Amino acid sequence: MKVVSVKHVEDCFDGSFIKEVLFAEEITKEIILKLSQDDVLKYYQDFPRPFFKIIRKTCYEIKGVQGNKSIRIHLKNPAEYCIEDFTASIESV
Repeated sequence: MKVVSVKHVEDCFDGSFIKEVLFAEEITKEIILKLSQDDVLKYYQDFPRPFFKIIRKTCYEIKGVQGNKSIRIHLKNPAEYCIEDFTASIESV
């Protein structure tokens, strides 16, 4: 998936960061499943607009809605896993 932009949303008290990532295309169920391959996926397909949350315990939490072009990512330890690591990995999906 091609990343169009990354916007800083919030700094948290624990030193973590929240970013909004905008993609060139809509997020599909297939992309959600690929993104969550090695992580914990919470997928609520019965919502009017399917909501998902992907958790990689020590790195990040991703929240988004299937069909949107953006997600929010909460980077838990930016010194070890930064937004550039995430964007590089997601562009291969």
